[in-house]
Amino acid sequence: MASFVDDGLPRTRDGWPEGVLSALEELTQGDVVPCPQLVFHGSPACPVTRTSRDYALDHEGDMPMQVDEEDSPRWALITSGTCDLAEADAALPLKPFVQLSPIVDLSAVDGGKRKLVREGKYNYLLHVPRLTEHAAGFWVADLRIEYPVEKGWLARQKPLKGFTSEHEQEVVGRAIAWLRERPAMGRAFIDFVARPLRTLLGELRAGEPEAAQAMDDEIAEWAVSVDSRLNPRRVEVILLSDGSDPSAATQRWWREAVDRLRESAGDGLAILGPRFERLDQLSVSDYRRLTALAKPHQKFSNE
Repeated sequence: MASFVDDGLPRTRDGWPEGVLSALEELTQGDVVPCPQLVFHGSPACPVTRTSRDYALDHEGDMPMQVDEEDSPRWALITSGTCDLAEADAALPLKPFVQLSPIVDLSAVDGGKRKLVREGKYNYLLHVPRLTEHAAGFWVADLRIEYPVEKGWLARQKPLKGFTSEHEQEVVGRAIAWLRERPAMGRAFIDFVARPLRTLLGELRAGEPEAAQAMDDEIAEWAVSVDSRLNPRRVEVILLSDGSDPSAATQRWWREAVDRLRESAGDGLAILGPRFERLDQLSVSDYRRLTALAKPHQKFSNE
């Protein structure tokens, strides 16, 4: 049974429009192309963004909404996987669409926030450093939005490289993967572990930025071992370093922080730890039993 996506799709590889697949073979995930006109479905009766509020002035009812030209970004980032672009390993390509995320200029935000974006601390904002070679600005892909374009359109665009190396560009795939696989955690975890811990980390960064930076350098990611993600009764906090043990100061901060979490949680949630493990020593099977939660200072999409 075919989807509407299959309607009209070429039935052979040679049946694709001339030059489309060969042009796509030159593109990779993380390349930059001109941003198409953005359209999303919204409701003027319940406006959320400025675009939908503008539509509410003259329209009623749910409808497609076109982002105003003055707000339309100059560039967009290819977020689809490289192997899904030309589908070079497939005898018959079956994926006519590619996903893009708009790239916006955030040079107006303060330097502290720009630094956090550069370091990947906002999981939905991705710094695209090489675009400054083409225009002044602080260029950031906004991964909260992904927009489909047909491959025929994409093949006709002139791409730019947004990153200086293949290794650097791999951050795109990691960011997309994290957004997709980020585990859903229950209310008890959010109320008694995640939010209080974010507050403590924020206080550390504000009061002792050097100590916060040292912690970021020493702790590759944090994780938890839980009896249930959605209805946890037991949570063990685990700090994962890579190649060396964290310093005594970092370990002391985490022990004191987890003690404070325990005091606030009371009897409703058992909070254990912290336990310190090294990624170069932890077995793959033991790591897979954990719920990994990225670097401690990484911002979640709702922060």
